Amino acid sequence: MSKEILIGSSRSIGDGITTVTSAGTAVRITTHSTKCRRVWVQALDNNTGTIVVGSASVVATQATRRGKALASGQGDWFYVADVSMLYFDATADSQKFTYYIEY
Repeated sequence: MSKEILIGSSRSIGDGITTVTSAGTAVRITTHSTKCRRVWVQALDNNTGTIVVGSASVVATQATRRGKALASGQGDWFYVADVSMLYFDATADSQKFTYYIEY
């Protein structure tokens, strides 16, 4: 007997891994307008720094931090209408995060 698993009421999903190459330089999953319902973001377990998620003004540096901080292995949902609204910074170079998008 097979079971059907419904993931929310999404029509489609997407996922991937992105790297913040240089700490202090924000990156995005995409620069193109991409409508969505929500995005799950999780910092990879082997990161040595912190990933910070926010708007175009995101800052990972602890003294002036702006955004939601995700330590190694932590994740959270971000309810946004467009994936391109999310920006990512990190406290160290070459930090990675995985993402899952519900469109």
